[in-house]
Amino acid sequence: MELFCFPGENTRVNIIFEGAAEMAEDEQIIKVQPEAVKKGAYCFVRGNPCKLEICEVLPKATANGNKRLHIKGPHVFTGKHYEDTLNLSAGFHGIDVPVTTKAQYSLMDVDSETGFLSLLTDSGDCKEDVGLVKNDEDGSFDELGQEVISKFDAGESLKLTVLSLLGRDVVVACDVDTGA
Repeated sequence: MELFCFPGENTRVNIIFEGAAEMAEDEQIIKVQPEAVKKGAYCFVRGNPCKLEICEVLPKATANGNKRLHIKGPHVFTGKHYEDTLNLSAGFHGIDVPVTTKAQYSLMDVDSETGFLSLLTDSGDCKEDVGLVKNDEDGSFDELGQEVISKFDAGESLKLTVLSLLGRDVVVACDVDTGA
Protein backbone atom coordinates (compact mmCIF):
# COMPACT_ATOMS: atom_id res chain seq x y z
CA MET A 1 0.00 0.00 0.00
CA GLU A 2 1.49 3.30 -1.07
CA LEU A 3 0.26 6.41 0.70
CA PHE A 4 0.98 9.97 -0.37
CA CYS A 5 0.83 12.69 2.30
CA PHE A 6 1.28 16.36 1.65
CA PRO A 7 2.22 18.92 4.32
CA GLY A 8 -0.84 20.19 6.13
CA GLU A 9 -3.07 17.29 5.10
CA ASN A 10 -4.81 15.05 7.60
CA THR A 11 -2.93 11.72 7.47
CA ARG A 12 -5.76 9.81 9.18
CA VAL A 13 -8.20 10.80 6.42
CA ASN A 14 -5.72 9.66 3.75
CA ILE A 15 -5.38 6.27 5.42
CA ILE A 16 -9.17 5.81 5.63
CA PHE A 17 -9.64 6.56 1.93
CA GLU A 18 -6.64 4.40 0.94
CA GLY A 19 -8.14 1.48 2.88
CA ALA A 20 -11.54 2.08 1.30
CA ALA A 21 -10.01 1.89 -2.19
CA GLU A 22 -8.40 -1.48 -1.40
CA MET A 23 -11.65 -2.84 0.04
CA ALA A 24 -13.54 -1.71 -3.06
CA GLU A 25 -11.12 -3.73 -5.17
CA ASP A 26 -11.86 -6.79 -2.99
CA GLU A 27 -15.62 -6.21 -3.54
CA GLN A 28 -16.25 -5.41 0.13
CA ILE A 29 -17.63 -2.00 -0.88
CA ILE A 30 -20.12 -1.27 -3.65
CA LYS A 31 -21.64 1.94 -4.99
CA VAL A 32 -25.41 2.37 -4.97
CA GLN A 33 -27.79 5.13 -6.02
CA PRO A 34 -29.43 7.29 -3.33
CA GLU A 35 -32.83 5.62 -3.82
CA ALA A 36 -31.33 2.32 -2.58
CA VAL A 37 -30.16 3.79 0.74
CA LYS A 38 -32.80 3.57 3.47
CA LYS A 39 -33.02 4.07 7.22
CA GLY A 40 -31.57 1.02 9.00
CA ALA A 41 -29.23 0.23 6.10
CA TYR A 42 -25.43 0.37 6.23
CA CYS A 43 -23.38 2.93 4.31
CA PHE A 44 -20.29 5.08 4.64
CA VAL A 45 -20.76 8.46 6.30
CA ARG A 46 -17.64 10.62 5.90
CA GLY A 47 -15.59 7.47 5.22
CA ASN A 48 -16.89 5.53 8.26
CA PRO A 49 -19.18 2.47 8.10
CA CYS A 50 -22.43 3.41 9.84
CA LYS A 51 -25.95 2.07 10.37
CA LEU A 52 -28.27 4.84 9.23
CA GLU A 53 -30.69 6.36 11.73
CA ILE A 54 -31.58 9.30 9.48
CA CYS A 55 -31.80 9.15 5.69
CA GLU A 56 -33.85 11.91 4.11
CA VAL A 57 -33.91 13.91 0.90
CA LEU A 58 -33.67 17.61 1.73
CA PRO A 59 -35.77 20.18 -0.13
CA LYS A 60 -34.05 22.22 -2.80
CA ALA A 61 -32.81 25.59 -1.55
CA THR A 62 -34.00 27.30 -4.75
CA ALA A 63 -36.15 26.36 -7.74
CA ASN A 64 -33.02 25.33 -9.67
CA GLY A 65 -31.18 24.04 -6.61
CA ASN A 66 -29.40 20.77 -6.15
CA LYS A 67 -30.93 17.60 -4.78
CA ARG A 68 -29.36 16.76 -1.39
CA LEU A 69 -29.42 13.71 0.89
CA HIS A 70 -28.98 14.01 4.67
CA ILE A 71 -27.58 10.86 6.36
CA LYS A 72 -26.66 10.21 9.99
CA GLY A 73 -25.86 7.15 12.07
CA PRO A 74 -23.55 5.45 14.56
CA HIS A 75 -20.26 3.86 13.52
CA VAL A 76 -20.76 0.09 13.32
CA PHE A 77 -17.70 -0.76 15.45
CA THR A 78 -17.32 2.20 17.83
CA GLY A 79 -20.83 3.67 18.19
CA LYS A 80 -19.65 7.24 17.47
CA HIS A 81 -22.23 9.20 15.46
CA TYR A 82 -21.40 10.66 12.04
CA GLU A 83 -23.49 12.99 9.90
CA ASP A 84 -23.24 14.27 6.33
CA THR A 85 -25.24 16.00 3.60
CA LEU A 86 -24.53 14.76 0.08
CA ASN A 87 -25.02 16.84 -3.05
CA LEU A 88 -26.73 14.50 -5.55
CA SER A 89 -26.35 16.61 -8.67
CA ALA A 90 -23.61 16.84 -11.29
CA GLY A 91 -20.46 14.89 -10.51
CA PHE A 92 -22.19 12.50 -8.09
CA HIS A 93 -21.19 8.87 -8.70
CA GLY A 94 -23.05 6.94 -6.00
CA ILE A 95 -22.89 6.18 -2.29
CA ASP A 96 -20.34 3.72 -0.89
CA VAL A 97 -22.03 0.81 0.88
CA PRO A 98 -20.25 -2.07 2.64
CA VAL A 99 -21.23 -5.59 1.62
CA THR A 100 -22.75 -7.21 4.72
CA THR A 101 -23.83 -10.68 5.80
CA LYS A 102 -25.65 -11.83 8.92
CA ALA A 103 -25.49 -15.24 10.57
CA GLN A 104 -26.76 -16.77 13.82
CA TYR A 105 -24.52 -18.77 16.14
CA SER A 106 -25.01 -20.58 19.43
CA LEU A 107 -22.94 -19.11 22.25
CA MET A 108 -20.63 -21.63 23.96
CA ASP A 109 -18.43 -19.36 26.11
CA VAL A 110 -17.69 -15.71 26.91
CA ASP A 111 -14.47 -14.27 28.28
CA SER A 112 -15.94 -11.53 30.49
CA GLU A 113 -12.62 -9.64 30.68
CA THR A 114 -11.65 -9.46 26.98
CA GLY A 115 -15.11 -9.94 25.44
CA PHE A 116 -14.04 -12.71 23.07
CA LEU A 117 -16.71 -15.28 22.27
CA SER A 118 -16.71 -18.97 21.44
CA LEU A 119 -19.53 -19.59 18.98
CA LEU A 120 -20.91 -22.78 17.48
CA THR A 121 -21.78 -22.76 13.78
CA ASP A 122 -24.64 -24.76 12.24
CA SER A 123 -22.08 -27.22 10.83
CA GLY A 124 -20.68 -27.88 14.34
CA ASP A 125 -17.46 -25.89 13.95
CA CYS A 126 -16.15 -23.48 16.56
CA LYS A 127 -15.83 -19.79 15.64
CA GLU A 128 -13.59 -17.82 17.99
CA ASP A 129 -12.76 -14.61 16.11
CA VAL A 130 -15.72 -12.55 17.31
CA GLY A 131 -15.60 -10.13 20.23
CA LEU A 132 -18.02 -7.84 22.01
CA VAL A 133 -17.81 -4.08 21.37
CA LYS A 134 -16.10 -1.95 24.02
CA ASN A 135 -16.73 1.76 24.57
CA ASP A 136 -13.81 4.02 23.67
CA GLU A 137 -14.19 6.25 26.74
CA ASP A 138 -13.99 3.83 29.66
CA GLY A 139 -13.27 0.43 28.12
CA SER A 140 -16.52 -1.12 29.36
CA PHE A 141 -18.74 -3.20 27.10
CA ASP A 142 -21.62 -1.59 25.26
CA GLU A 143 -25.23 -2.28 26.23
CA LEU A 144 -25.51 -5.43 24.10
CA GLY A 145 -22.19 -6.77 25.40
CA GLN A 146 -23.31 -6.33 29.00
CA GLU A 147 -26.59 -8.11 28.19
CA VAL A 148 -24.74 -11.09 26.63
CA ILE A 149 -22.41 -11.44 29.63
CA SER A 150 -25.18 -11.14 32.24
CA LYS A 151 -27.48 -13.65 30.47
CA PHE A 152 -24.62 -16.09 29.94
CA ASP A 153 -23.56 -15.80 33.60
CA ALA A 154 -27.20 -16.47 34.58
CA GLY A 155 -26.96 -19.81 32.73
CA GLU A 156 -29.19 -18.97 29.77
CA SER A 157 -28.55 -20.63 26.40
CA LEU A 158 -28.11 -17.86 23.81
CA LYS A 159 -28.20 -17.38 20.04
CA LEU A 160 -26.18 -14.42 18.77
CA THR A 161 -26.69 -12.66 15.45
CA VAL A 162 -23.33 -11.62 13.99
CA LEU A 163 -22.94 -9.00 11.27
CA SER A 164 -19.89 -9.38 9.01
CA LEU A 165 -18.62 -6.36 7.10
CA LEU A 166 -15.24 -5.04 5.96
CA GLY A 167 -13.51 -8.20 7.16
CA ARG A 168 -14.73 -7.81 10.75
CA ASP A 169 -17.55 -9.37 12.77
CA VAL A 170 -19.76 -7.61 15.31
CA VAL A 171 -22.61 -8.95 17.46
CA VAL A 172 -25.84 -7.10 16.66
CA ALA A 173 -28.50 -9.16 18.50
CA CYS A 174 -28.85 -11.57 21.39
CA ASP A 175 -31.78 -13.98 21.74
CA VAL A 176 -32.55 -16.83 24.13
CA ASP A 177 -32.04 -20.17 22.35
CA THR A 178 -35.41 -21.94 22.65
CA GLY A 179 -34.16 -25.03 20.81
CA ALA A 180 -31.46 -25.88 23.38
